[in-house]
Amino acid sequence: MGMGFFDYEVALEILGQSKQPLVSALFNEQNRENPDQKLIAFLEQKKAAIDDLMEELDPDDEYLIKLILNPEYTVMRKNG
Repeated sequence: MGMGFFDYEVALEILGQSKQPLVSALFNEQNRENPDQKLIAFLEQKKAAIDDLMEELDPDDEYLIKLILNPEYTVMRKNG
């Protein structure tokens, strides 16, 4: 049995928050006079990876949800 729907929802929220700096950076870069296409591609790919994880995450993905909820596992957080 999984961790519960609440933990799943919190994990989705954390992942969503982790996209915010990417969305801001992408917007800022796209609106520069000479936007760097490599940086834009990188930011888009990183955002797409988070989108994919959010879409694929299941309430029964206990190990992955624990990692996302763990504040010491910063790779899943916006400052990671």
